[in-house]
Amino acid sequence: MYWPSLLKANYISYFITPLLKARRGSDVKSFYSTTDYERWRAENPDSMKYSIKYYKGLGTSSAQEAREYFMDIERHTVNFIYDGKASDESIDLAFAKNKADDRKVWIAESSKLLLSTAIDSSLNQKTFSEFINNELVEYSQLDLRRSLPNIMDGLKPSQRKVLFTMFGRYERGEVRVSQLAGAVSQYCGYHHGEESLVNTIVRLAQDFVGSNNLNLLLPLGQFGTRLAGGEDAASARYIYTSLSPLARVIFPRPDDKVLKYLVEENALIEPEWYCPIIPMILINGAEGIGTGWATKILPRCPRQVISNTQRLIDGLSLQEMMPHFRNFQGTIDETASRQYRISGKVSYHRLRNGLRAVITELPTGVWNNKYKEKVLDSVIKNGLISNYEELHTESNVHFILHVIDKPLISDKKQIKALNRLLKLRSIASENSMILFDEKNVLRKYNSTIDIFQKFFEVRQQKYMERKEYELKVMSAKLKFSENQVRFVNAILNGEITIEKRNRAEIITQLVEKGFDSNPMKIKNDGDGNRSSPDFTYLLDMPLCRLSNEEILILQEKRNELLKRFEALKSTTWKNLWSTDLNVLSMALDKEEKRM
Repeated sequence: MYWPSLLKANYISYFITPLLKARRGSDVKSFYSTTDYERWRAENPDSMKYSIKYYKGLGTSSAQEAREYFMDIERHTVNFIYDGKASDESIDLAFAKNKADDRKVWIAESSKLLLSTAIDSSLNQKTFSEFINNELVEYSQLDLRRSLPNIMDGLKPSQRKVLFTMFGRYERGEVRVSQLAGAVSQYCGYHHGEESLVNTIVRLAQDFVGSNNLNLLLPLGQFGTRLAGGEDAASARYIYTSLSPLARVIFPRPDDKVLKYLVEENALIEPEWYCPIIPMILINGAEGIGTGWATKILPRCPRQVISNTQRLIDGLSLQEMMPHFRNFQGTIDETASRQYRISGKVSYHRLRNGLRAVITELPTGVWNNKYKEKVLDSVIKNGLISNYEELHTESNVHFILHVIDKPLISDKKQIKALNRLLKLRSIASENSMILFDEKNVLRKYNSTIDIFQKFFEVRQQKYMERKEYELKVMSAKLKFSENQVRFVNAILNGEITIEKRNRAEIITQLVEKGFDSNPMKIKNDGDGNRSSPDFTYLLDMPLCRLSNEEILILQEKRNELLKRFEALKSTTWKNLWSTDLNVLSMALDKEEKRM
């Protein structure tokens, strides 16, 4: 496989180029790992003043930059040093086939320590163990983050970036898929190929059997069918998408204010994770393979997930949920713990001109075209059928098989042989439910109940945070309105004089009378840099407001705000959540009628 003696001879070296550069005028700082950059950004407040450029492969570097690299060849060359047993063990841990379980633990544990690991990119030599435990593991972690979803929103980073862009820029109306891919790359710091991003967008919008139970984007054009498992989608230049009407019901807008957003190139991008009102990881399921780990979670029925969410709110236990695929006409049976048999559908008919087998459903994940090539053509070669017809629609399977009559063999035996060869059963297991948790630590979950309960715990906390935030905002609005009412009353009653007074004199009166600086602009208590009092919201009120009629309108507005404030104050997280679930149920009813 390789020559280990070369490792021990300190023969191997590699050439490094910057992963990203920070520029501010003539000041250019190069970073050779994301960890180096994140640490520099955290330690330097002025980092916000730098423009950031990511270098994806050598193609991003200009000819001048390439010359600079080779002019300082020593700086850009790292020599590997063999450090005996430590190197041997590290190489085995990272690559040996019999170390797969140890490798999983190593990668999972490293996710907790990655950002605190010091990687000195200025060194021109390092041991194999240093490289593997500090840098190769970082690659493995980044690969896993791209490949495996988070328990909270069921999304991988690329999917989350698409959703963030849609929420922020295309919440209404249609957008061309190629245009959306460009926007995600530009505004969300997506540093991989746009072709991969296009595929992500298309997958989010697909709604054929075996794709999504609830697609968050709408497929406006040819987004692929079950004939080819979605691979028959039209070019991104010709298809459009928009947000599903359900998207903002599942991901309520008020939650946006209590999410933790990431920073990329000194700009806020998508959150660490969204917090839907139901565990979307169970609605659409998940599948992904990363370094050392793979995950597979089968989808569940949205109605059952909503019902179970309400049960937890009410303090009841969860009810069992079998896997569910929207519009699937076959059957799903549990054969063992976390293992399921998914069966297609076939019927047999004896006609005057022979026996016919009619296939009207395939196991999920088995696509029509592949099924013809791998199964039906093989059955023809085996001499059981002469040919077959296809009467599919874009969503329904319909094969008619012409069975070759064999006078010496009964229909029953022929059917038994066909059932074996038609391969209309598949086995799916959930023995590897691996997800990032709310702290972005990789975890293995033993059951969908574990997933549901962890989601519920974090989502409950988010509802309490949302209520607290909304109370704070509403309190500021109420104070804003109360100050306006009081200000107009004070002028009408002669308590404050504004005629022939300059702005500074009026402000002095407002301060003396105890009016609040603009409540909508006051910073958080933890922010020590409070600005000077801002009374613009009072001083710039139109003169027409300074009348008895207008004060009644202001008072009515204040009273309405007070009513809403008191109502929210008395509302519990349970009420908020149940209300959101009811809205989702009604939205689902509406969508099902439309379809």
